[in-house]
Amino acid sequence: NFTKVKECLDDLLNTSAISKAIDRLVEHDNIKSWVETGLELHNLHSPDHCEFCGNTITKKRIKELEAHFNDDYKAFQDRLVKADEYLSSQCVRAPTLPAESDFYEELKKEYSEALAALEKVTIVLNKEISVWRAILEKKKENPLEMGLTVEAINASSIKAFNAAMHAISTTVKKHNYKSDNFKEETDKAKKQLEIHYTTNKIKTFGYHEKKRKIIDRTQKNNKLNKTITDRKSEILALENSLSHEGFGANQFNESLHKFLGRNDLTLHFNQAKKGYEILRNNSDPVDGNLSEGEKTAIAFVYFITKLKENNNDIEKTIIVVDDPISSFDSNHLFHAYSFMQMNCGKAKQLFVLTHNFTFFKLIRDWITRKNKKNNPNIANLYTIKANNTKPRSAIFANAEAALVSYGSEYHYIFSRLFSLRNQRAFDTDDCFLAANLSRKLLEAFLSFKFPKNRGNFSQLFNEAVAASQNPEDESKEKILKFINQYSHYDIIETNEDFFENQIGESSAIISDIFTWIEKLDKRHFNEMLSTVS
Repeated sequence: NFTKVKECLDDLLNTSAISKAIDRLVEHDNIKSWVETGLELHNLHSPDHCEFCGNTITKKRIKELEAHFNDDYKAFQDRLVKADEYLSSQCVRAPTLPAESDFYEELKKEYSEALAALEKVTIVLNKEISVWRAILEKKKENPLEMGLTVEAINASSIKAFNAAMHAISTTVKKHNYKSDNFKEETDKAKKQLEIHYTTNKIKTFGYHEKKRKIIDRTQKNNKLNKTITDRKSEILALENSLSHEGFGANQFNESLHKFLGRNDLTLHFNQAKKGYEILRNNSDPVDGNLSEGEKTAIAFVYFITKLKENNNDIEKTIIVVDDPISSFDSNHLFHAYSFMQMNCGKAKQLFVLTHNFTFFKLIRDWITRKNKKNNPNIANLYTIKANNTKPRSAIFANAEAALVSYGSEYHYIFSRLFSLRNQRAFDTDDCFLAANLSRKLLEAFLSFKFPKNRGNFSQLFNEAVAASQNPEDESKEKILKFINQYSHYDIIETNEDFFENQIGESSAIISDIFTWIEKLDKRHFNEMLSTVS
């Protein structure tokens, strides 16, 4: 509709009445209006003079004015007036609409918003129509004026107006539908209320959390049940495998007997207990009555047996053995050595750690023979040296020459203490070491020098003093006091002069010990010096 109105308005604005125009009236709209009105009054009253100035109006002037305002002009101006009246009728007026209070409560808000939108866009549209009327008014004032134009009504405003009317219509339909279907709508509202209250109860009760916990616990129970089932299957399989009484036991017993050098301990399968037990003399369960050496033997044999499980290739295995002869007598020691050599000798790499010098010597001699057959050497000897720092730590160091070359612990002690003989500056570790080494050296020397009193150091010491050329020599008392004070003594002195005494006396006392050994057995002393040099 607005598009058609604009087309008519554009045509009217671009049309002009045919007249003999008087330039002054064309240029001045207000004068034109005044003269046009005056001409109508003059023709009405037919005077021959001007009512304004009183001068006579010539017929020529009247004809000029009438030519300007001819019938076509008046007809065109009449069109402009009617056009203005039509535009006035095109102003947007909202239809009579129901009051907001007539709607259901839940529809009031959307209806109110639609009304506000309609009112707003109505104002916008009427402003645009007012602009058209203002331009038309200019044309009315000067019908001869050309070039006036109007803009089309904004399409977005028209769209907004239609949308607002549609929203109002939709809300009315919702309201009418609910009125026409009241029972259905009330049932729907009741259902929503039920859901609302049920939801609140579910939240208060913690329904979903409890349900999730049930699901989690069910999953855990299922997992535990599966684990139990699997364990039962494993137990059944193990029981079936253990039902063969001799399975694995014969091989273990054979190795254990070789290791111990006797066959009084055996591994036996107990059918009633469905497990193994250790018997002594094939009859009495040991019930924990095992010596430390026997425990070590069983553990070591078990360790070697495990190494061979599942066809494990020893030649591709790195093995670490830590003191396999703890608490053993010499007979067990040699069995342990031969058992380890036989079962671990071909390992890819073998580490053996021990505190026992005799066992160390067996290992040393074994790898020394290996080194002689190979170039370069394939084995090395080390000592582990710990420190007293915090945190405590230790380092690997190449074994001292005495450990590598000498055939006994006595050789090593003699060499180590002799190296301290001429040392004038002692640190704390050397002071304690000197006292302990001194006692061990004298105890070993005097035991084979005076074997009758072996095991009693005090008697050995007195026997050696009596056999000395000068029993009254005060150096013997100093030696005994030094050993007892700083080595095997019930109470360790901690007075201020403790370390100063040791540091000051240690070197001289060590020298006195070697002088005494030389006097008691010069040949032995000289041969030991030759050995450790």
